[in-house]
Amino acid sequence: MKLRLRVLLAEREWEQKDLVERTNLTNRAVSDLYNEKTKSYTKNTLSELVNAFEITDMNELFKIVETEKE
Repeated sequence: MKLRLRVLLAEREWEQKDLVERTNLTNRAVSDLYNEKTKSYTKNTLSELVNAFEITDMNELFKIVETEKE
């Protein structure tokens, strides 16, 4: 699964700083999410994102992607 943060921000014409202002997430946390450096998500982080983006369906937050098999 891949977080659709870039898409969600673009759809709303928000920048990372706008998301920081709308959540209790730090600049670093939002930057790590945006740059796909975060491999797992806490319940609090997901809750902050869902509330900020007013998401009602988790499919809006994540995209299912296939991974390459070694």
